This record gives sequence, structure tokens and C-alpha cells, in this order.
Amino acid sequence: MSPVDVGAAGDFPADAMTIVKVGDAEIGICRWGTEIFAIRSRCPHQAAPLCEGFLQTGLSAEFAAGELDVQADAGRPVILCPWHRWEFSLRDGTSVVPGFRARTYPVRIERGRVLVTIGRD
Repeated sequence: MSPVDVGAAGDFPADAMTIVKVGDAEIGICRWGTEIFAIRSRCPHQAAPLCEGFLQTGLSAEFAAGELDVQADAGRPVILCPWHRWEFSLRDGTSVVPGFRARTYPVRIERGRVLVTIGRD
């Protein structure tokens, strides 16, 4: 499918989610550092408005020598569902809950415009 122009790159503030309508779908656009992401605003758990949730740096945890080591991973931006706080990666939609994945879309900036490729769901 051809990319859809969803607006000027400057219309999307850093570290914030902006919801745009593409056809019948609501898509969240987020600039995080030098990257830009597009994710469907529908939680795969119970259809909550995912992009009304909370953006944050993902956390990673390791259990070693009887201690839990939790660290922020700035390279892994996530969104937390506003209903149940389930975490989904902005990069690929994966969740820490097995079997659940949010729909993500390829996105790029070209000539100052944000282009999202919306494929079949």
C-alpha cells in the first residue's frame, strides 16, 4: 500500500503521542529522540484507546545472585495502556504479556512530511 501523509514533521512534538485518523483507523505518531513511530491506537487486550496511555522508557530486569536488577532502557520506548498499564514497544508492538502485540506501521520522514504505510490488519 502507498504511504499516507499524516502531517508535517514539526506537527509532532518530541516524546509525545499525537493521534491521527487514517481511513477508519486511529494511529498514534510519536517522535522519540531521532526516531519516529506509528502504532495503532487500539490495545490488543481489551480494545482500550492505547495512544491515550503513557509514554516512557522501557525497563529491563535481570535476576542474578538473589537480587533483582531493574534498569531503564532508553533505546526501548514503550506505551502503557491507559486501562490496565500493559506495556507495548513503540518499535515493534511487542508486549511483556505473551500472545499480545500492538499493531505498528512503517513510518518515515520525507521532505519534512511524515509518511505512514498502512497495510492490512
